[in-house]
Amino acid sequence: MSLLKRLLLSVTAAMLIILAGTLAFSIGAARQYLDSQLRSESENMVSSLALSLSQPANQDPVTRELLMTALFDSGQLHEIRLTASDGAELFARQQSDEELAGQEAPQWFSWLLPLTQPRAERVISDGWRQVGQISLVVGNGSASYALWQGSLRMTVLILAAGVAWALFVATLLKWFRRVLNEEISAQVRTIGTQARRRLPAHSRMAELSSLVSVIDDTRERARVRQKEQTQRIESLELEINRDPVTQLPNRRYFINELRKALEGGAGKASHGHVLLFRQRDLQALNASMTRAQVDAWLVNVGRRVGDVLAAQAAAGEYPQDSGFLARLNGSDFAVLMPGLQGPRVTRLVQQIRQVLQSLRVPMGGVPWCRWAYALTDYASSSSTGEVFARLDHALMRTESAGHAEVEYVVHSAREAERSSAGESEWQHTLAAALAEPQRLSLDVHEQTYLGPQGRVEHHEAWLQLHENTRDGESQAMAGSLFLPVAVRLGLSAEFDLSAVALGLHWLTEQRSGQLIVRISLPSLAQADFLADLNALLDGWERKDTANTLSRLILELDAHGAVAYPDELLALCAQVRDRGVRTGLRRLDQAPGALLHLHALPLAYVKLGGDFVIQSHQNPGTRHLMMAMVSTARELGASVYVTGFLDMKIAEWLVQHGASVPA
Repeated sequence: MSLLKRLLLSVTAAMLIILAGTLAFSIGAARQYLDSQLRSESENMVSSLALSLSQPANQDPVTRELLMTALFDSGQLHEIRLTASDGAELFARQQSDEELAGQEAPQWFSWLLPLTQPRAERVISDGWRQVGQISLVVGNGSASYALWQGSLRMTVLILAAGVAWALFVATLLKWFRRVLNEEISAQVRTIGTQARRRLPAHSRMAELSSLVSVIDDTRERARVRQKEQTQRIESLELEINRDPVTQLPNRRYFINELRKALEGGAGKASHGHVLLFRQRDLQALNASMTRAQVDAWLVNVGRRVGDVLAAQAAAGEYPQDSGFLARLNGSDFAVLMPGLQGPRVTRLVQQIRQVLQSLRVPMGGVPWCRWAYALTDYASSSSTGEVFARLDHALMRTESAGHAEVEYVVHSAREAERSSAGESEWQHTLAAALAEPQRLSLDVHEQTYLGPQGRVEHHEAWLQLHENTRDGESQAMAGSLFLPVAVRLGLSAEFDLSAVALGLHWLTEQRSGQLIVRISLPSLAQADFLADLNALLDGWERKDTANTLSRLILELDAHGAVAYPDELLALCAQVRDRGVRTGLRRLDQAPGALLHLHALPLAYVKLGGDFVIQSHQNPGTRHLMMAMVSTARELGASVYVTGFLDMKIAEWLVQHGASVPA
């Protein structure tokens, strides 16, 4: 808002306040004066009339009536009344305000500022004998009209003064603006240019004289600093695009590089992968360590991951520009891998993950700080928003599940223009793994839960694929990295059957304990999967001497109860006949599965630790969680909660029938 508008508004507000105050006080004083005049007039009139009526010559009723009528007809009275000493009314006249002579004020004004109509009374006597009592009410119409006229004239006068003052201020500011433009603005615009025109030696306004030397000095300083600022532009641009702690490229620079990669600019391939890894416990690390220690640890993380990328590029395993590391925010890091396709991506991701796992530090309440990983591919048809949306979705899934595996979200093959070399490399690698069973193994971890029924122990298995690097060493690739590709290529059923077979071999060797093997949902949609699984279990059932099948549990994602309800029901019924049990994981991410739980013979369901923590803090989400727990327990299924939980929440869950990590 301009200065002129501000001043006009302030003047208008001041005028309104002055008008309101002046009118209020003047009208109030006039009203009090008129009220007193009306009371005085009524007292004088009733005293004079009573004195006249008390005269012996005016005791005749006709004379009295003539005197009172003459006074009433003068138009000044609203009402006149003569009452005998016994209460009988001897004379009465009354007229409305409209019938009174003279002009009237508007009704709203009379309602807003009413004037009193005083009643005056006197006793009429005949000598010592009281004849009666005379009372009259003086009309206030003329007084109200006089008050209205005075108020109107005063309002017009004050408004005229306010308008005149506003016009004066506007004229003054217009002149002042012209002076500023002539003596100041035009000169200020020359700062930083080649013009050297100076202000006049004497300004038309004394207040502006002190600005002459200031503007000249400013012009000289600007000319001196212009060169310095030009020299600092490049360094400042670098600082803007760098993270202040790790000196890695920041989010802005990374998004720009990703956009260039999607466009295929600067010789970069328009396809590749992006890895996003997040330190889930950075806030807890800041609470348990000093800021300098956390900063040093973050710098070490960036340096170690950068060393991995540099070492692989130096060894010729990857192109020189295939690894670009950046820090997106406090806890998120990203690696851009343009041009990389196939198993080479997963090998590089595995190495980065191993380095990050080795850099974990202990902290209060959690044995080690936790990393969450998300991986996705991109093509020229992708956008930066789509790539980050997939990464955010993958991070949400891995954080909810509470595991430390890499969550791989594959771009839709119908939308992406994929590299045929990368596709064929994956096809060859996965086909070779199926043809050579020794290249597949299980990564088995023992899990212990505490619940209402006491301590429960079982083992969980993840499928691994082993590859030989150039130096002849064997490197394990987690199933979370290659199974999404196997799903896209239609090979998920073969890998799931291999995982079940490896699990049965493991149970045969262990002779005790329970093993959970994960099954991919897309395998249910393949026509031969259930038949092949049935044949596999039949073969083991005939030679099962160690109750192997009864110790095997097949685990599927809870989304299958919504996406493949019939196939999931057929699987559960088929394996139950052979003693194999089934369970559902991530039920909290598929609430719609609650409608199908009653039809499924389940051994257990799993809920994510983050979901449980949010439910404990949110009453609405807590009702949903309790519905999941109670529904599962009513159907005879156990409820396991994964991830880290504090002691208070863990005790609360055990009391409500769920099992928590020991």
